[in-house]
Amino acid sequence: MNIMRNVLLLMLTTFFISTSYAQNTDVLNKYIVVLKPSTIPSAVASDIAQQANGRVGYIYENAIRGFSISIPEKALRGILNNPNVLYVEQDLPITAFLQTFPSGVERIFANDVTLSINNTDDQHVDADVAVLDTGIDIDHLDLNVVGGANCLSYSGKSPWNRTYYCDETKGYDDDHYHGTHVAGTIGALDNDFGVVGVAPGVRLWAVKVLDSAGSGSLAGIIAGIDWVVKQGNIEVINMSLGGSGQSNAMDSAIKAAFEAGVFVVVAAGNSNADSADFTPANAPFAFTVSALADFDGLEGGYGSATCRSDEDDTLANFSNWGTPVDIAAPGVCITSTYPIEKGSYGTISGTSMASPHVAGAAALLASKENEPTQIENILITKGNSNWVDTSPDGVKEPLLDIQSAAFVPTLIDVNNSNENAPPAAQFNANCIDLTCTFDASASTDSDGTIVSYEWNFGDYSSGSGDIVVHVYGAYASYNVTLTVTDDKGAVDVYENTVNVSESPAIVTESISMGKTWIARVSYSSGANISGTWSESGGSCTQTQCEIELAKKKASVVFTSDQNESVIIYKP
Repeated sequence: MNIMRNVLLLMLTTFFISTSYAQNTDVLNKYIVVLKPSTIPSAVASDIAQQANGRVGYIYENAIRGFSISIPEKALRGILNNPNVLYVEQDLPITAFLQTFPSGVERIFANDVTLSINNTDDQHVDADVAVLDTGIDIDHLDLNVVGGANCLSYSGKSPWNRTYYCDETKGYDDDHYHGTHVAGTIGALDNDFGVVGVAPGVRLWAVKVLDSAGSGSLAGIIAGIDWVVKQGNIEVINMSLGGSGQSNAMDSAIKAAFEAGVFVVVAAGNSNADSADFTPANAPFAFTVSALADFDGLEGGYGSATCRSDEDDTLANFSNWGTPVDIAAPGVCITSTYPIEKGSYGTISGTSMASPHVAGAAALLASKENEPTQIENILITKGNSNWVDTSPDGVKEPLLDIQSAAFVPTLIDVNNSNENAPPAAQFNANCIDLTCTFDASASTDSDGTIVSYEWNFGDYSSGSGDIVVHVYGAYASYNVTLTVTDDKGAVDVYENTVNVSESPAIVTESISMGKTWIARVSYSSGANISGTWSESGGSCTQTQCEIELAKKKASVVFTSDQNESVIIYKP
């Protein structure tokens, strides 16, 4: 059994902004109890609380099975000995890792490739992102907040008589600023004012797990994850929060979310330390993000410092590092949304600001029905190395880069009441030596007509048309992109790798069978072969033809689907 003994240290929040934290004298008496899979959490929690003279906090039934509880320390041994209990760990304090056209958004994608931004189309990315934070300003005109839950809600007046739960009806508005700032980086609207997010107009769910001081608990964060998993329609979680230590319960909750189809993005932390010592950054199924200092939205390291003294295109001097980190993203001097009463927009720094860049990118991928494993793979493989790693571990993670067509999202045009379904791009490639035929006739448009087929062949050349032939200059693998546009202007992009290699030789066999003989063909590479035979009267398949000796046929001709012909002679 795993019992957390160390009190979780409060984490750094926004630079240059002072936050006071109320001390909870009961923290050493608060625990998270994880139950065996066969148990019913509500029933077991009630029995254990009665026996231990304790009070139940949260009930977990989705991400994990268990509950949080406040008990006298002397009652802990009795809970550990309960046959329904898998393990117990101490509840720990958690806090936020604090943080025009934002330079961070500009750095990670060219706005004319992945999305058409800075206009008034106001198309929304078709995905759902839960922001586990201080809440989101639900009245902000630059944010598409569709719902949420206040996981700090409770019944009962005194601390020892409180039962906590996630209230979906009210209370998830932001009474701090951190959650609203994070939400803007993820999905601020493309509405020609304010700022624009990585996934403009994405559906935001405000899951309030931190209070007005930016503080919370391990138990409350797990309750937020549990609530998201229960919804069943949210594809991405962002957690720009954490604290020192390790938690099996947190790890299990994130793993369950991942397996339920939710991609979980977390901030690495702001202590210039090894992220392996911080939860949830060290959770195996979390996608952990460090912060890059980028002042001009461009590569090269030539940007002049603005709100901080970091060097352009280097790891931010506050950012955590280490093995758990999966990717880096802009996190210094990031401009995003603020609660209206605090000025609507603000600029802050932190790994909290880096994480939502990645969450927004994950939302773009989720809109195309990519699963968490696929999202993780695309984010890592499409990242670039155009930055300077100054971390003590010497490991250079990829920098978030969403210029690839893989990130072109599914969009909803909210200005059109008769919504136009976008087309679906698809193509097949057939290559003989260096000559490839690309066929996009499998592309469809459910409510209209595709009017344009544009190709990028991956070798700095392009073409147009539904069926095109392209001759490459060398044998290699090429990332080919097809962009289709329908009659109402909706666009879809399909990208695939095409391997251009020397055509395999056709191997022939001639076999005597007594009264018949068999002509047989195959590719030297072992690949499938198909084609037609000149002998129409024999018994022929794709790979062989049996001919009667009585026909006195001395040879037959096989022509492959690639129009290569060979003659097979009678043995």
